[in-house]
Amino acid sequence: MSGVVVGVVVLLAVGVVVGVALRRRSWPETPAFARPRPVTSPGGLAPDPNAGFFTDRGPLFRKRLFFVGTGCPPSLVADFPSLDVSQREQPVRIARHGIRSWWWFEGEFYREAAALQADDVRTWVRERQRRQRIRQDRARFLSAAEESLRKRENG
Repeated sequence: MSGVVVGVVVLLAVGVVVGVALRRRSWPETPAFARPRPVTSPGGLAPDPNAGFFTDRGPLFRKRLFFVGTGCPPSLVADFPSLDVSQREQPVRIARHGIRSWWWFEGEFYREAAALQADDVRTWVRERQRRQRIRQDRARFLSAAEESLRKRENG
């Protein structure tokens, strides 16, 4: 009887080891831009143009969804539909690697190393959008003023 128990335990242990090995071996390759880098100083929020999601086939050809960003190796995403809905109204932390975090908000990705909270991210994004609108308004005004001057000189 004890030989049967030992046999079952050995088979379970081998199964666990094989499962872990297959999972590690099936992990997607890390793109060059996503390889971890040292953080020289805590940084505020910055857009991450490299960030995004991709799908991969894992063990038994199961479809898996990963997030990857600048300095963030592939990170398995568990509940994408819920995150996708939430990010439309509030910033969602997608991944962490070391002291860095990646946020998803209104379809854009941001990275930071300053331990920000969702409200901090929202405030920063809104301020950035406000500054962009001011720059665009100023550019339109200057363009219209130049056009008006050209018409005066030519007319």
